[in-house]
Amino acid sequence: MPNTAYILRHEQNLRHLLETTPIPAPAIREAMLYAVFPGGKRVRPLLVYLSGELLDVPLATLDIIAVAIELIHAYSLVHDDLPAMDNDNMRRGKPSCHRAFDEATAILVGDGLQALAIDFLLSELPQTLPLSRVLSVTHELVRACGPAGMVSGQSLDLSELVQPDITETTLAKIHDLKTGRLMLACMNMTLAATESQAETVHALRQFATHLGLAFQMQDDYLDSYGNHDALGKGRASDQANHKHTFANYYSKEALKKAIQTHFQKTEQALSIFAERAMPLNHFLHELLGRSHAFLLPASK
Repeated sequence: MPNTAYILRHEQNLRHLLETTPIPAPAIREAMLYAVFPGGKRVRPLLVYLSGELLDVPLATLDIIAVAIELIHAYSLVHDDLPAMDNDNMRRGKPSCHRAFDEATAILVGDGLQALAIDFLLSELPQTLPLSRVLSVTHELVRACGPAGMVSGQSLDLSELVQPDITETTLAKIHDLKTGRLMLACMNMTLAATESQAETVHALRQFATHLGLAFQMQDDYLDSYGNHDALGKGRASDQANHKHTFANYYSKEALKKAIQTHFQKTEQALSIFAERAMPLNHFLHELLGRSHAFLLPASK
């Protein structure tokens, strides 16, 4: 299925859930819809669909996983933007949730999106998977977004990235927790939905690990050197908060090369799938193309 068809399907599923779920507070429903739509490139749902296509996971199962992980991603963005966190006033070209509504509403929206994601998995997945797999899929998401993953990543982002002596290794570890674990969860949740060979599991996890790092490096590159209007948010917000980014450790050209290297490693990880990996490889090139500064060699 083409990526545009996956995205359309995903958007319809997301909107149906948010419009039909019982939410007694009208302001919370309105703010949730505001935070989730429009949704940018929907990178994580597409990773779910494309990896699931590789593993022959039923589309109905992928629909549920994709919605859950995007709800978690949306919650993380709402909370990241809060004044006590990154203090960003713009998100995806419009005022952040706490600016469009208020800070208390944004906090509750994030809490609600997180709970709704777990509720959706536990309510809907039993229709497509055995209970043991439902629990495994749900566990992968909880572990990725909880204190073992994203929550600790956000905490360390606030406390460590402002330290003058932070090393690149520590920076990479923090971003692995904050950003990479949710990308890895796209693979792990899909893998948990089916039986896979050890070689397949290793390949998809390597793919996600390098993709998460490349994606963060590219964000830092765009934050420092990208077009402000194209980003949909204030450029150099980390610099304004005196946080270290990968741009602190590399020159402009060296950072570009590091990004290319990690993207190439994602392609190498997919090599065991041969031609079946073409949709994922094509998606990689689309991601790299979000800045004209980057070019990958043509896929073989």
